[in-house]
Amino acid sequence: MREKFLTAAVALGIFAVMFALNDLMPLHRDDYDYSLIWGTATHINSLADVFESTWRHYFEHGGRIITVFWLNLFLWLGKIPFDVANALMFVALVVLIYVHARRALKFNEPWILAAAGLLAWLCLPHFGEVAIWKSGSTVYLWSAVPVAVFLLPYNFALAGRKFGGKIFAVGMFALGIVAGCSVENLAVTVTVISLAASAKLKESWMAAGALGNLIGLAVLLAAPGNFVRYDVQGAGKGIFAHVGNQIAGNAEMLIFLLPVVLVIFCAIGVLKNSSPKPPRVNKILVGAVGIFLLSYFGGNLISGAIHDFFAGVIFPVLNPSVKFMERFDNFMAKSEEFVIYALILATIFLPLKNSLGVTKISLRSALKFEPVSYAATLLALALFNNLVMIGAPTFPSRATFSSVVMILIGAVAILRIPAVSEKFSRNVILKAGAVLIGGFTIISALVITKELRAENDWRISAVQKAAAENKSEVTFTPIEIKNRALRHVFYVDFDNSVTTGGLCKFYGIEKISVKE
Repeated sequence: MREKFLTAAVALGIFAVMFALNDLMPLHRDDYDYSLIWGTATHINSLADVFESTWRHYFEHGGRIITVFWLNLFLWLGKIPFDVANALMFVALVVLIYVHARRALKFNEPWILAAAGLLAWLCLPHFGEVAIWKSGSTVYLWSAVPVAVFLLPYNFALAGRKFGGKIFAVGMFALGIVAGCSVENLAVTVTVISLAASAKLKESWMAAGALGNLIGLAVLLAAPGNFVRYDVQGAGKGIFAHVGNQIAGNAEMLIFLLPVVLVIFCAIGVLKNSSPKPPRVNKILVGAVGIFLLSYFGGNLISGAIHDFFAGVIFPVLNPSVKFMERFDNFMAKSEEFVIYALILATIFLPLKNSLGVTKISLRSALKFEPVSYAATLLALALFNNLVMIGAPTFPSRATFSSVVMILIGAVAILRIPAVSEKFSRNVILKAGAVLIGGFTIISALVITKELRAENDWRISAVQKAAAENKSEVTFTPIEIKNRALRHVFYVDFDNSVTTGGLCKFYGIEKISVKE
């Protein structure tokens, strides 16, 4: 009973953090376009408008008809309902990661659920863009959850549990259609999984689900809007560009998965029954973390000094291009966040490795454990899920969202191995490190989002005032806040066509400019 209560408390804590971030996050970029009937300047004011906008979007922009419907609907219902629903959806994803890892509907492992939540928080790519921002979260988070629900019976059946019945088959068929209408790479991967499981176990409900998934996939891929968008985004891109997209997307995914890599390394090392050693805390790393934290919360003092040195001394001699300077400015503005993150991980990992007795790992012996082989299968599916995107004109890191979820399921499954669970749950270094890195990123995200929300609210009030006074243009100075808390905050200044285009139509003005 105590474990169930603590598990519920963990879920409630995850919801509280996510709701706070959602509440602070304003409408942003595409949210304004989707608040209008697609392709028009008419606000969505009824359920009929929601359906009309979704229909127009399907023919003019893309086939993600289910997620677009939910986005349109909740933008019409209002911000608070969306904030609550989005926070609940993230909690549901974390719970589903845990359930898929356990392969059973039991909830009495609070620390495992907490680990799943922390790993999802740290490792999901571009977190603010895919789990908090409304337009992004409905595409990635809101499609991953129904897919994970759809795949649960398949996972349980492959683990030896029996299902059946005509009503169940009908439900799986309907849910399969929804899963097929998710996002392109995930829909293809789910189709492969459902067809393979149906061929192996030959259950009628599996075949019904796979058929529904095929229908949903056809609806998704055959959307006329896909061809309209591809003509714009894919023009002039050859095979080398597509291969390059794969390399860049997978490499960035690996960077986000760094905590998982370190955790799995230690977990597999524990399976060798190594003898623990006295932990050694590296004082230099601890000092470096403290210095960079002071710099970070003091306004990026260290990276700012480095930036000013290069900009004022080195670059006037080298005369780099404007594009290079923009990338350099962007990198330096966000570099301290990653430096602190990497230093904290190193500070945790080195003494953790000693305290667990990890000296080397043997993957071959580890694969004898069923959860490890299960995780290896999920890793293969994740890489296939990314490879499906090779035909797409672009492959941003956020598109690896569902692949990362698969890898997280495997990681949580390994954490549940009794030998690993026992040692990890009692390790003070691991607990302290989790609190430190989770606390740093959560507090940073909340503080930065609050600051950006205040700046955004001021700007929106200026736009509303200009519209009321029939002014055609509003001009702002650039936002000075550059930190994004390891991408847990998604916010782009108004000097881009996506924001200004939709926002101008939404408020009825002609132009928004950002100038020094």
